[in-house]
Amino acid sequence: MNYKAFKIARFFGIALISCAVVLLFVNPKPENNLPAGFITPIIALEFIQSPQEVARFFEVSDVAAYVQHLNLGNSIDYLFMCLYSGLLFFIALGIYHITQAKTMFIAMLFCFSMLIFDGLENLQLHQIVQLYKTGDITPNLGLLNIFTWLKWSSIASCFLLFSPFFFKGKIAHKIIGVLCVVCFGLCIAAFLQHGILNEIFASSVVIVFLLLVVFVFTYRPKIVE
Repeated sequence: MNYKAFKIARFFGIALISCAVVLLFVNPKPENNLPAGFITPIIALEFIQSPQEVARFFEVSDVAAYVQHLNLGNSIDYLFMCLYSGLLFFIALGIYHITQAKTMFIAMLFCFSMLIFDGLENLQLHQIVQLYKTGDITPNLGLLNIFTWLKWSSIASCFLLFSPFFFKGKIAHKIIGVLCVVCFGLCIAAFLQHGILNEIFASSVVIVFLLLVVFVFTYRPKIVE
């Protein structure tokens, strides 16, 4: 068996966590300015729905600093999206090498779609931040909603396709499999009910990513005697 893909995924995992820590400090903090049910500014902005919510989003003590943090975080996110999609791609490749499951080709396609739609999402976020005071951002919000959900659903669908592989493993792997399925379910629930479920869904994605990073560092192939 060829486990080189998982070894490559380790480098993406380390870089992803490092980039996530940087974003944790760069992205702005909430100031009682978020739509109901949201606690994380960047998640709230990704799922924001109306010009009124956008106007409220920028009702902060230092707007200039807030915008600066958003723009910097948005720039760093272009690296972040390459890292998380790369991590999932090489995990999918590794699972394919082990199982020959054709579904991993679909998972790899989702890795490309999440990367593309995250980039398109970032372009709309940039436009909204620049134009919310002076222009009509309604078209941008419509496109943002489409690109955001295509990105997040690609991630959740990729997790779902991974789940059969994890269900066949050890107890720890089965737990990852369960969380992959739960994450997909939360994606559907958050799509149907805007608010706190978006935050819960996003948190579940973070948890699965962390467990996948642990997985690529700890996975050992079964020794056939």
